[in-house]
Amino acid sequence: MASEGPVADVREGGTWTPRQRLKNDVVYALVRALLAFALILPRRALRAVCRALGFVAYCILPRTRRIVAARLEAGLGSSNVRTQSVFTTVAEMLADTLDLLRPGERAGARLSLDPASRRVFADALAEGRGVVFVAAHLGPWERMAALLVEEGFPVATVARESYDPRFTELYERLRRPRGVRSLYRGRRGVALSIARELAEGRAVGFLVDIPARVPSITRRLFGADVLVPIGPARIALARRAAVVVGTCAPAASASGSSHPSVLISRVPLDDLGPESCAEDVLVTRIAAELERRIAAWPEAWLGGFVPPGRPAALRRALDPH
Repeated sequence: MASEGPVADVREGGTWTPRQRLKNDVVYALVRALLAFALILPRRALRAVCRALGFVAYCILPRTRRIVAARLEAGLGSSNVRTQSVFTTVAEMLADTLDLLRPGERAGARLSLDPASRRVFADALAEGRGVVFVAAHLGPWERMAALLVEEGFPVATVARESYDPRFTELYERLRRPRGVRSLYRGRRGVALSIARELAEGRAVGFLVDIPARVPSITRRLFGADVLVPIGPARIALARRAAVVVGTCAPAASASGSSHPSVLISRVPLDDLGPESCAEDVLVTRIAAELERRIAAWPEAWLGGFVPPGRPAALRRALDPH
């Protein structure tokens, strides 16, 4: 079959060929139909369907299964965490995200904010220079952003537009009604928007655990060398903003809750060493903290599906932000 040439990226001013448009129209129509069907289902049924789809994916995608198994082995060594559980747990996270589209669904219904973490975040915001909030695709990360806004915290997130603008609008249906504002990198003026958010003492969230088309440096993350964006560290140091790492964590049996919680910790900035190496040191600290969080809940990490050595083009295709 003859190649059509490079796929046009409308985010960069390209236009689709008629064949690309037809394919994208079919994909969009299918996704809309599946969304409509999913939201008809009761929550328990939706979760069961997503878990079943995760199990089916585990059975029919041997290459992806090998990637996940290799990431688990690299990050944990010998462990009782099974590859199958990664597929089904991440599928459950999809169900959780879809639940946020239901009218009346509270973000705090199935996720809580750890009291100590609430104090850490509030104290960082109280300093008035803004907060760089570093996160990972770990657990119900979309619900986490919605929960923080629900708890009264001013939060915006830096995101990557979808290859199809109609999917970007679907993301907005998920976030905008809950007060989560998206700052789309690649759009004109986004750097100024981030600076304004921080200058006004608000928090800006960055997901940094899956490689993206941004300036990055290699760091160790969950047993492998990966590209970690340097932007959050650079912005925090330039704006003198506080830096926190915030991720979802599995339900703790001691708490008596059956739902995950949000854990937020401060990253120290007062001992980074000479200015010339401060960015590198800060990125290293961020990566180390994220690695610790991922190791505590590896089956709920979307990044396990992305091999560190995957070519850049495929990495971009897997990056939802």
